[in-house]
Amino acid sequence: MKKNLLLMHLESLNCLNYKMNEDLFPNLKEIEKHCIVFDHYYSTATSTLMVIGDLLYGGMKIYESCESLDDIPESYCYTSSIFDDLKGQGYNTGIYIYPNGGDRDGAELRHLAGFENRMELIQKYSDYLDTFRKKMSCAPFALMSCNYISNLSLNSYVDINNYDVNVNNWEAGFRCMDQHCGTLFAFLQEKGLLEHTIVIFYGDHGDDYWGHGMHKGLTHAIEPNNLLIHTPLFIWDGNLRKKPEHDLRLVQTSDLREIMFHLLNGAEIERMPVRRYAISRNEYAAQPLRIESFNKAYSITDGRYFLMVSGNGLNMYDCKMDPSCMNDLLCFFSYENGILKENERNEEYGFHFKCYWDSREQRVLRQKFYELYRVLYENVLELYIAGGQKESRMLQEMRFDRLCANNEKTYD
Repeated sequence: MKKNLLLMHLESLNCLNYKMNEDLFPNLKEIEKHCIVFDHYYSTATSTLMVIGDLLYGGMKIYESCESLDDIPESYCYTSSIFDDLKGQGYNTGIYIYPNGGDRDGAELRHLAGFENRMELIQKYSDYLDTFRKKMSCAPFALMSCNYISNLSLNSYVDINNYDVNVNNWEAGFRCMDQHCGTLFAFLQEKGLLEHTIVIFYGDHGDDYWGHGMHKGLTHAIEPNNLLIHTPLFIWDGNLRKKPEHDLRLVQTSDLREIMFHLLNGAEIERMPVRRYAISRNEYAAQPLRIESFNKAYSITDGRYFLMVSGNGLNMYDCKMDPSCMNDLLCFFSYENGILKENERNEEYGFHFKCYWDSREQRVLRQKFYELYRVLYENVLELYIAGGQKESRMLQEMRFDRLCANNEKTYD
């Protein structure tokens, strides 16, 4: 008997929000208790459609030649999405959006869902639920729920009267999303399908409520710092676990296609390839610079240390100590000719700083900087080339030659 697949999109939810506000997610927290939890999962982008494309095609290159989210590539480097492949294997497939498609029409023209599938918009919630209930009766199925209700641009669709009068719209949006996840999971349980279904819950991006600048009012699609790209990922694989099993391996969005195939074919998740670094970005390589708003940027992390490059320069953070990326570690260094040196201004600091800032700490940070720099440079260049761009343009747009911490930002 083939296993079924249910892919649950957790819109605008980052790990920090999910862990700090457990009261908003009673259903997800209960389901998570019986799942494999990937604590080091990172989204490959900070906008929804970019993430969905990376997930369904299993790679980050398919739209890199696009100058906007509405552009249609002249050619495709991938020949099928995972939903195309599953449809070819006899699966009853469906990708459903609620409550507003936004730029769904452009996504359809770009074959975001695949060449044999489409993203279907359903604007009435009762119809949305009925669709899943009916589709789950036609096994084997592979379904994806893109409930965007918790996007801050769409949470006005929530009937806030169903919640506490003092609840803000963003909070009501998350409560509504959590309720939806619980409902679909309950459908599987009622139909006796849980044992034969893989359910994947993944976050696409978080929101930064202007902690790193206004960006003309944008809260996501901005630089891929840890607050935006460290999102939840947990998987129900058909087994009832007494407690969550935490998997500490590094995973990024484009890995999910392979993970789904592994699980649907009965392979153990432990056999999944090990990743050393996770890469993310907020624009395609061919998109123009917009420093005051999106501020085109790329980032890399090894699960703890985090390096980002943009038109402003390089930033580095210790995300275990600083998950919101508020203190740029490179402010303690100067950078010339590819060499990182201790900043002379550090002599101005005393007290606790001197206790922390020893020679070992400096050595670790330098070594990690050089390591992440090299891999980030290689990966960004690969994306630029995939987008039909030259290394010279990358170096013009991405300032690998300077530290952002030592230069005044232009977008605050």
